[in-house]
Amino acid sequence: MSQAENNQYDFIICGAGLAGLSLVYRAFSSGTWKNEKVLIIDQAHKNSNDRTWSFWEKSPGVFENLVHHEWNQLIFFNNQGQRIVLDHLPYTYKSIRGIDFYNFTKEYLNGNPQVDWRNESILSAESFDGYCEVTTTTNTFRSRFVINSLFEKPALKASDQYLLQHFKGVTIRTNDKQFNHDEAFLMDFRTSQENGTTFFYTLPIDQQTIFIEYTLFSKELLPKQIYDDKIKEYIKQVLGLPSYEILESEYGVIPMTDFAFNRRNGNILNLGTAGGDTRGSTGYTFTNLQKTVTKILASYSSTGSPFFGQESLALKEKLYDATLLNVLNEGKYPGHLLFGDLFKGTKARAVFSFLDAESTILEELQVMKSLKTWPFLKWFIKVLTKKL
Repeated sequence: MSQAENNQYDFIICGAGLAGLSLVYRAFSSGTWKNEKVLIIDQAHKNSNDRTWSFWEKSPGVFENLVHHEWNQLIFFNNQGQRIVLDHLPYTYKSIRGIDFYNFTKEYLNGNPQVDWRNESILSAESFDGYCEVTTTTNTFRSRFVINSLFEKPALKASDQYLLQHFKGVTIRTNDKQFNHDEAFLMDFRTSQENGTTFFYTLPIDQQTIFIEYTLFSKELLPKQIYDDKIKEYIKQVLGLPSYEILESEYGVIPMTDFAFNRRNGNILNLGTAGGDTRGSTGYTFTNLQKTVTKILASYSSTGSPFFGQESLALKEKLYDATLLNVLNEGKYPGHLLFGDLFKGTKARAVFSFLDAESTILEELQVMKSLKTWPFLKWFIKVLTKKL
């Protein structure tokens, strides 16, 4: 009787999103996993373009073949309409469509006899002495390790900050204007700020096609109609497009928090947002996640265990994130002014390096110098006192 018939696996992957599929694809394609038996469980079939991942890189990454488009010039607009051309090279801004990622990784893994799939809801995942059990709506499965990327809002302490990055994105096509498809608006604050830090990502795909995302940092979501109304307003009044066709749309919510996520619970390893791979100050996940996957695979190659030591986002980055979140939550240094000061006073390449946790002391000082000192100093001291 095979392992699968006994419901016995080496790894059970709870969640077939970016985190789970990145790990399994990279583990097998790199040869780190060869004979490991793997079960992937997710209630969704992952057959729609439900999200877009955008990120910056200095050089081609592991999923370079899936990059839908990239931009070599980035623009920032402040709330007053000032246009700032960002100095970001050698970084290039890139996007990968969810459906392209799902199709590519699923096609690769579907041909692997070591990988089983279940489209079911997961009821529980538990770690015992030397093994794990995952219970779904139909069965119970056992494994040596569980990789969990299913996020649930944690039980917060009173001092924890928990903002939401919520957004509605649309891909539109128009014949009324030709876009420069090598130039993207990284942050465009030419919109009202009454609901919190609010801006647009505006990413041209070709001369007639553009992806537009209305994004907010706040503690409350908005009625769905407001996202649509603000996007229509931006397209008409800011981009100056009288007519267009909506090709696709997406909606999402990402936590921005200084909560200390547990990477490990027994033989369960939490990955992605559930494991703390989402940068608390920005909501960016893609690059941090791939760094974590690299650490997991290196550990498994050398020790036979997926558990690793030093996190990419270490204590220093956690302190910086917590400080920014508290400043934004306080509201005395509004986000549109804060980010305006940041990109006006700091080269974007230093900001990107800082957000990737790869910055030098000089780059960190440049970031700090561009912002108002007192709000950050006050909250940094408070956060540091809390952490220590």
